[in-house]
Amino acid sequence: MYSLLKPALFRIDPEAAHDLTIHSLQFMGKCLGASPPIQGRSCEVAGLRFANPIGLAAGLDKNGVAVSGFSRLGFGHIEVGTVTPRAQPGNPKPRVFRLERDRGLINRFGFNNDGIDALVARLTNHPYAGIIGVNIGKNKKTPNETAHEDYVHCLQKAAAVSDYITINVSSPNTPGLRDLADADKILDVVAPVLEARTGLQNRRQQMLPVFVKLAPDFLDQDLQKVLEALKRSVADGVILTNTTVRREGLSGQYQAEIGGLSGAPLARQSEHCLKVAVEVLEGALPVISVGGVMSGDDAQRRLDLGASLVQVYTGLIYRGPQLVKDAIRVTQ
Repeated sequence: MYSLLKPALFRIDPEAAHDLTIHSLQFMGKCLGASPPIQGRSCEVAGLRFANPIGLAAGLDKNGVAVSGFSRLGFGHIEVGTVTPRAQPGNPKPRVFRLERDRGLINRFGFNNDGIDALVARLTNHPYAGIIGVNIGKNKKTPNETAHEDYVHCLQKAAAVSDYITINVSSPNTPGLRDLADADKILDVVAPVLEARTGLQNRRQQMLPVFVKLAPDFLDQDLQKVLEALKRSVADGVILTNTTVRREGLSGQYQAEIGGLSGAPLARQSEHCLKVAVEVLEGALPVISVGGVMSGDDAQRRLDLGASLVQVYTGLIYRGPQLVKDAIRVTQ
């Protein structure tokens, strides 16, 4: 079915195609309801039981409007967001560009979202039986010096409607955000969030796990330092990676657009970061791998390299729902 729809979707503006897809899945979810995850290779990560290791990465359903629709694709977990304390429009359009020959995508959305209160209202008492993650960020106008307050605010609001929280300090599209992920600064954000989750329970009345999402653009020695810092904290996991600002080996007219690059061109970089993380963390923290997962074999390779879970985003745009089923089947 998707092979028939894809040519039409790829003929329209990428953000319009994105919005059409989200609205269609939202409608499907309202009509058919939520579906349980496809049973695959089950695993436990940070005290949570995942029916299969394949999840939806943050960024596709920023406002949590289509969780029921996405659930019908079979995901073991669905991560929504990035959400900020206050609603914000994001960066000016156009802000999404397809690199079809490279099977990639460049975006500079800039955390466009309806705000944490709207997201919480949508997720309250949500029937999805799989795992729901909420990816949180800071508002564009919030200075880095008080960024931790935005993260704490979102965590406290979203705790009861999520299974885990992800601290996003890795988007390239919010000015200065990646500065927070410097090895000497990252705990200035992470530590207050981890302290604030003390006593909070997730939607299953369990301890609320907190993951940290990192960029792929560190030098190895800098990534190692950041991971060592997180290892010393009481964070529950690391998500690697967000999009990249690198542009090596691309073709096509949009390769020079500003923003984060995802899809197949990110695969090698993301896998390298995974290898570094597995070596440094030595099992102390689980790693969720995302970036350039375009096939079931790609997902299996990430697990073979030591990832506990795998997430997809751009691969779903190029392959459609079949990617999810293939990945669950291959990784069984």
